[in-house]
Amino acid sequence: MADIAPFTEGGLTVRVLDTPADRDRAFRLRHAVYCQKLRWVAPRPDGREYDRYDDGSTTVGVLTADDQIVGLVRLIPPGRPFMLDHDFRPLLRAGYCLPKGPDYAEITRLATRPAPIGTTRPLAVSSLLYKAIYRWACARGVRFLYLVVETRYLRHLRRRGLPCVPLGPPGRFGAGPLCIAARLDRRAFEHQADDSPTRFRDWLKADAPVSPEAPPWQSPGRDYERLACAWHFPYET
Repeated sequence: MADIAPFTEGGLTVRVLDTPADRDRAFRLRHAVYCQKLRWVAPRPDGREYDRYDDGSTTVGVLTADDQIVGLVRLIPPGRPFMLDHDFRPLLRAGYCLPKGPDYAEITRLATRPAPIGTTRPLAVSSLLYKAIYRWACARGVRFLYLVVETRYLRHLRRRGLPCVPLGPPGRFGAGPLCIAARLDRRAFEHQADDSPTRFRDWLKADAPVSPEAPPWQSPGRDYERLACAWHFPYET
């Protein structure tokens, strides 16, 4: 199956992390975020966070000019076990049967490394990961993408114009933050015609930046506000 070709924007390169060295660095960044910061997973002696879902999945990274990984995301393709159907099952409403098929995939282990003062903002890294996810979904013919995020981050994604539908009430895992399961519809994102931030959508779908003078990850301005930890979207019934 096709993955995505490498691309570079704003001095950052996005590519699949498929070598043993790349995977080791990815596991260490995941450990720093998911074990030490979020505490969704128990810390490990070797400082590497990995699991059975890595087999058959694609991990995409954002790298600096000196080849440092500053962000990554793991994408679980159709036909593979989903974390939402097992590890995160408690986040689905009782009795909910998770739809699956050749156009369903899962976004997992999205992580960014905090940037030193005066360097690339984490928001730019996240935006490039969104573009990588979009390109991967197009290459694989995937329409629906499952994800589990902090409740405050769901509001951020919807503000970006990404149609994410909650699939159950919020919950916690261990000492981690309040999080929620959702489903993103790529086709709805492509065809929406409301007042959502179209410049970001156009940039996400384009091969090159829409406006080099004002990077799309700086619009709308509300993206730089402190995100509220509130959940007020009715989940799917």
